[in-house]
Amino acid sequence: MKRIILVLALMGLAACSSTPTKESKTDSAAANEKVTEAPVIEKDVDVPSAASEAVPEKPKAPAVPSQYAPLNEAIKAQSDDRIYSAATQILTQSPNDAKALNALSMYHYKKGRFELSRYLLGKAISANPKMGELYSNLGIVQLAQNERREAVKSFRKALDINSDDPVAAANLGAIYVQEKDYNKASVVLETAYRKGVRDPRVLNNYAIALGATGKLDKADELYKSILKDNANNKEAMYNYAILLVDRMGKYQEGLDVINRLKFVGGPSDTRNRIIALENKAKAGLK
Repeated sequence: MKRIILVLALMGLAACSSTPTKESKTDSAAANEKVTEAPVIEKDVDVPSAASEAVPEKPKAPAVPSQYAPLNEAIKAQSDDRIYSAATQILTQSPNDAKALNALSMYHYKKGRFELSRYLLGKAISANPKMGELYSNLGIVQLAQNERREAVKSFRKALDINSDDPVAAANLGAIYVQEKDYNKASVVLETAYRKGVRDPRVLNNYAIALGATGKLDKADELYKSILKDNANNKEAMYNYAILLVDRMGKYQEGLDVINRLKFVGGPSDTRNRIIALENKAKAGLK
């Protein structure tokens, strides 16, 4: 079963039109590739400096207001309890603080309180409609509530605000890959890659999109890179075998990957497909 990646953008923590996305035509290889789920990526966003007058001999305001120090430290430590405490403390003084509302929203999201998380994000967006990270996290909550079309809109809104947002790009790309809209997927996943996202599960989705759009050599290089750092990554090995055997006709290389995959065990529900790939590769060598 294919799964959507979940990449959160927590400020100081951590996405379409109203019509369904049109699926592109795919071959048997693309139909069997595995879209994988990424871990939470926490993303800090600098808090704007407090305004200061250009008066000689007056010190400038600090880059990050001291009120955010406990929250920033809690996020860095990934301590949910400390995040909750620091965020609620800020909100007692500033009820519409976007950073605190976002952090508190993601706290409740992790607890499965999706409606409350969504409410807090909505409040933050009303007060701060140009903050892309809020829409990116809203998309994640919408995905959790099985509102994929609305999630796509939210991720696209985040990218409208900041076209280089790697979090929104990675999430939107995963949806496009799952829907087999590989041209769109390759565009947004290129953004995530260019901005430094190197999680193997995001890279796996990008490699799928590259292979499906004919960029075979680039997909080949990307799978090699994934497996260099994650030698037993089952999804990457499985998808790489599909690329080598079905798309590139590199049967011996494909067999080598398949043998490694059989040793570690393939992803769930892929046994018959792996056998078929092995048979095709062996036949191609005869």
